[in-house]
Amino acid sequence: MRKPRSYALLALLLVGSLAACEDSSVVGPNGPEQTILDLMVDPDLTDAIIADVEAALDGVVGGAPAAEGALLAEPNTDAVDDARALLEQAREKFREARQAWIRGDSETAATLALEARMLVADAYVMVFGEEAYDRLLERVDHLISWLEERVDGETSELLDRIRELKAEAEPLKDTDLIAATERLILAVQIAHRERVHHRRQEMQRHARHSLFMADMALQLAQDVAGQDLTPEQEHAFRHALHLRNDAALALEAGRYRLSFVLSRGVVNVCLVVVMLEPDLPGDKVEAMIGISNAAIAAAEDVVDPTDSFLARLLEYIKVLQTRAIEISDTMPRRAIHVLWHVSVTAYGIVEMASTA
Repeated sequence: MRKPRSYALLALLLVGSLAACEDSSVVGPNGPEQTILDLMVDPDLTDAIIADVEAALDGVVGGAPAAEGALLAEPNTDAVDDARALLEQAREKFREARQAWIRGDSETAATLALEARMLVADAYVMVFGEEAYDRLLERVDHLISWLEERVDGETSELLDRIRELKAEAEPLKDTDLIAATERLILAVQIAHRERVHHRRQEMQRHARHSLFMADMALQLAQDVAGQDLTPEQEHAFRHALHLRNDAALALEAGRYRLSFVLSRGVVNVCLVVVMLEPDLPGDKVEAMIGISNAAIAAAEDVVDPTDSFLARLLEYIKVLQTRAIEISDTMPRRAIHVLWHVSVTAYGIVEMASTA
């Protein structure tokens, strides 16, 4: 049976151009600070924060469908139950924050949301130590690169705040690791603003295609890493698997925004798996160029030139690859992130061509 190919919608996701709807705005009418408060208590985004850490904890204790481990070579498995208890407290705090926001008590809402994020950060650090901070920092950098690719006047206001949160976190790492981690958690939360404000029908489609891209990222990460994963790679890969399964469950339950955010997390965590590959050359940019070259070559082998959509999409990601290479000397981290999306997109093209 032929799988349906909704090319126009899939293209939106693959090339990273999820345009806001006519009735949507990145920054709300009351300015960026009110918008950030709205994000702090958004039930989909707060559930995504908790689900992310739960996925990492699940990776520690088992139950992943294809691998073992979770984010750190030696996590503190004895602390998992205590960490889960903290996450339940955080869930309740977020619920209280949402209720305060609904009542119009913004100050209480902000305070409760902060307390909730601190509990999540505490749970994360309790099990993974500094590695929790380091992995979140990598993801924040990834999200910043993603936003910089499509920055406009409104997005730039939130992007500035994300950069500020990262700057606030860095000096805190050595003195208060939990507080530093909380700053990064909020940065990740804010970064999802431009991705989730769509009409329900559009969000459903974007969620489905985002899950497709999560699957492509998992496949590519596994292909690059091979069967002999290091403990850290196993941990990160298993984290990604749990996130992917949670995204699928959210999609089935009709929670499309939550599914979308979790799927995007899969793509980001899979990059961690690739960057941890010990057989990669020391120059990570060159390594990612090689991965993207191989992915593009695979796409070129299967794309029918008469398929105008896939042919145009393939040409587009070649342009993206060229642009990433051009900035690699001055902005290597950003180049790596763009090249990763090029590689995952190329695998998406291979999958679409093979199911045509």
